[in-house]
Formats: sequence, structure tokens, C-alpha cells
Amino acid sequence: MNKHLIQLMFVALFLSACAETNNSNLDPAQPVETPAVPSFLLPVDSVILHSASYTIIVRNPTRTLTDLQRAVEEAGGFVNSASSWAGDGSGSYASLSAKVPPESLSALSEVVDRIANQVQSQSAYVQDVTSDILQLQRRHHDLTRAQAEILLVLVNRQDGDRFSSYGILRELLDTELESVESQLESYEQQARTGTFDVTLNQPASRVAPVK
Repeated sequence: MNKHLIQLMFVALFLSACAETNNSNLDPAQPVETPAVPSFLLPVDSVILHSASYTIIVRNPTRTLTDLQRAVEEAGGFVNSASSWAGDGSGSYASLSAKVPPESLSALSEVVDRIANQVQSQSAYVQDVTSDILQLQRRHHDLTRAQAEILLVLVNRQDGDRFSSYGILRELLDTELESVESQLESYEQQARTGTFDVTLNQPASRVAPVK
């Protein structure tokens, strides 16, 4: 029998024995704790992603940027990035990217309208990702079940020649499972906060160029 297979079976039997020993010491009156299910695997009814983007003209982009940062914080959000730039004779501009509660986007839109001398562009983006999440959850379930089946085969397999093949297959399953979990966690984080992006430009100079 393959040496690695013998080691794996020994570990499985050892863990089984430990489980039986631990269970014998448990008080039957005490409830057995079950592992917590990750939040991204819980059933969902509807998951919507929200974002809003603006390009506006203001007289002083740097000062207005500070006002926008304060408005984001008062709305319960946080600023991911903020920057400003000013050059001699070429105007100045600033930009802000923030995460805010989705329900605050409407109020922040009013703030933008109030502080802008001109709104050059604006867009609101709403995406329903419920079907994508349900599909990923089903994929997670299938991969988890396949993992358990592969482990059972590895423990009971008598033909050591194919041990390495099953090991490679299990590694592929692990990689795919990590990818699915990463996508689910990303959707969960995006659903908690909306994206709020603003670009602030200074009015173009009306001074005619010197010829």
C-alpha cells in the first residue's frame, strides 16, 4: 500500500478516535455546538449594489474637497482616496472616492448639487447581483461536497497508483473553492456600502492666450 495513503488513513483513524473520546466526555444534557455558517453563505432575498459618480466645476476644488470629505463622514461613510492638484496658469482639480451607506447617496447627491457651480456629468448605477450570489452559493455547496467525496476516496483507496491524481484533483477543488469564497465575500462587502466618486474641476480661464 502507498506510504502516503497509509499515513493519511492513520491520521483519519486518529482523528476519529479523538472524536469518540471527546464525545464520551460530553454531558448529554449539554447541546453540541455546530460550526457557524459564514455570512456569505446565508440565504439572500435580494442583493443590490449602488454607486454614484459626478464631475463638477467649483471655484476652489481644494476647499470644496474638504467640504465633501466632511459630508461623507457625516453620512456615515469613509473616504478611500482624496487628492488635489494645482498648477500655475492651468487651473486646479481634485478627486474623491468614498464608501457610504447606500441610503446616504441621495443626501450626498443634494450636497453635490448645492456646492457645484456646474454639474458636468452625473451617473447613478444600480446592479442586482442576487442571481450571481445564488449561483456562487450553489457552486460552493457542490465544491464542498466534492471535497468530502475526494477525501473519502483517498482514505479508502486501495490502489496507490492513483493517489497522486486524486491529490491533484483535491488541490484544484481547493483553489476553485477559495475563488468562489473570495467572490462571495467581495459581493457581501460591496452590498454593505455604496460607491461615491466626485471629480472637481476649476472653471476654465477666460483670459485669451498671448500671441
